[in-house]
Amino acid sequence: MIITLAGHVDHGKTAIVQALTGINTDRLKEEQARGLTIDLGFAYTTIDSQRIGFVDVPGHHKFIHNMIAGVANQQHALLVIAADDGIMPQTIEHVQILQLLGVRSGTIVLNKVDLVSEDRLRECHIAIGEFTRDRFLQDAAIFDVAAPASRGIDTLRAHLVETARQFDSSVGDQPFRLAIDRSFSLRGVGTVVTGTVASGTVKIGDEVQLTTTDDRVRIRNLNVQGLDAETAAVGDRCSLNIAGTAVNEVARGDWLLSPAHDLPIRRASIDLTILNDFPRATKHWSSVHVYHLTDHTEARLALLEGNVAEPGIATLAELHCDEDMHFKAGDRVILRDRDLSRTLGGATVLSYSHDLSTRRRSEANLSFLRSIRATIQERDHAASLETHATLGLVNIHEFARFQLCAREELSSTLESDAVEFAGDLAISSAIFREISAEVRKTVEEFHGSHPTQEGMTITQLDQKLPTNLKLLQFVLDRLVARNTLRRVAGQFAMKEHEARGPSYDTSLYDQVRPMFDAEQPLSLGDVAKRLHMPFKVIEGAMRPIVAANALVQVNKNRYFTPERIGELQQVASELGESKPFTVREFRDASGLGRNLVIDVLEYFDRQRITQRRGDSRVLLPSRD
Repeated sequence: MIITLAGHVDHGKTAIVQALTGINTDRLKEEQARGLTIDLGFAYTTIDSQRIGFVDVPGHHKFIHNMIAGVANQQHALLVIAADDGIMPQTIEHVQILQLLGVRSGTIVLNKVDLVSEDRLRECHIAIGEFTRDRFLQDAAIFDVAAPASRGIDTLRAHLVETARQFDSSVGDQPFRLAIDRSFSLRGVGTVVTGTVASGTVKIGDEVQLTTTDDRVRIRNLNVQGLDAETAAVGDRCSLNIAGTAVNEVARGDWLLSPAHDLPIRRASIDLTILNDFPRATKHWSSVHVYHLTDHTEARLALLEGNVAEPGIATLAELHCDEDMHFKAGDRVILRDRDLSRTLGGATVLSYSHDLSTRRRSEANLSFLRSIRATIQERDHAASLETHATLGLVNIHEFARFQLCAREELSSTLESDAVEFAGDLAISSAIFREISAEVRKTVEEFHGSHPTQEGMTITQLDQKLPTNLKLLQFVLDRLVARNTLRRVAGQFAMKEHEARGPSYDTSLYDQVRPMFDAEQPLSLGDVAKRLHMPFKVIEGAMRPIVAANALVQVNKNRYFTPERIGELQQVASELGESKPFTVREFRDASGLGRNLVIDVLEYFDRQRITQRRGDSRVLLPSRD
């Protein structure tokens, strides 16, 4: 069992750990000189065959970020309150953080009882009872202690041993994750990292992903709760000797992960709880600090259920982070207000950012997020996938990484009638049917008004339909695979449609033909500007025109009419009939500008009409 200390500065957390274990967790010279815990400290002991680890955290408000880094929800809390001071600001904030992070059990130590009267002790017990009411510590045992004199320490120690015997830190079978809180190098050993296993297990010889470098590293050796071990499991404090990276490439906040579940995230939907005592309303797009185990980033908080959230409420929101984070479904995070430097609240991660077919403040999205809460709590990955698919296109590969599950766990949904999926993508069957019907209707109407054309390009369909391009491409691919539509030269048509006449946009062709038949034909980019059309749109519309041999594409940006290119080929034939010719000679004979000359001659080279030899071209024999 791992015990996390909590409490206000100078209430005796370090002294209690030393009384219980004989170890001074203040390892830094500055800590020892000032008598003040600054960073995390660790101590391990075995009592009556129970191995217990202690994480000593700073009590000063300036080091609250280090305190948060020492907390994991698989730990037991040891709240220390000094009898002479009583409940102080960091007592309150530490308990709030512990509860927001999901810590479920704890013990309360009333320290320095030798400094106060019996009346003061009774006052403290009453105040603690009121303070812990409706908190996770409301049923916690309280022990009166004077740490330096070891008064009450034996009773406290016996209680912690019994708690350790009954403590269960397991959270199911999940892939391995560890948030790194320290890294250092040992002579003859190499790089060592320490942290608490957030999920799964790891053993010597395993290869895991280091998020700092995206490299895979191998576990050489393991130490769990201060003892050599072969494996480490969820909730264990461990140190790992890793091969494959240098110590200067690892820092607090980095992660070791199962390689199959690495998914950096910058935007996530959250279920936010704002503390009752936060002193002001929280505004949409507020700047916050986000703490995720040992990791930290700054972010913007986007509220989804209004522009202002009052203290004490729960609301849905989004985090827009400045840096990549490694959130997973159901993870707890702490948010602190950047301006006030105090804890704003905590949140549960619900969903990562993916392609949505609905607005984020729409009732459809809010309903989705409310539904997803239940599937996360129950760890029902199949139901979670089905819920995600009702909102938009889901990448199965990314979804499994975010949910910390194997693809096999999703098979019941993927093989059901609830979703339409292919490859790594899936969507609700209802949405698929709705968009498919709109696609068929749009294509049929196009055939009716443009009977001479083969079909519609995806760009034309995208402009007609209220959906995103990625989802539209998925639907079109599935309809082609089912033989509902056919794809011809980048255009989509109903299976039974037969074009009567040119298979391209004749009105567009009539507009562009004079520009490509000119003495100095325009580039496609200039044509697009003249017609006020996006380049991608006109580029797509040119494909069927070229396929029908109505225009000749010389390169990506150059088109000529067949007649004009025939004239230029005749010029090259006359020049090369008796001897090689140069670029200048072709330019003078054709009247083209130099850039156009180069484009045309390179086209002739590719068509095996001419061949470049040094600075000249020779005419190649006709292939007829």
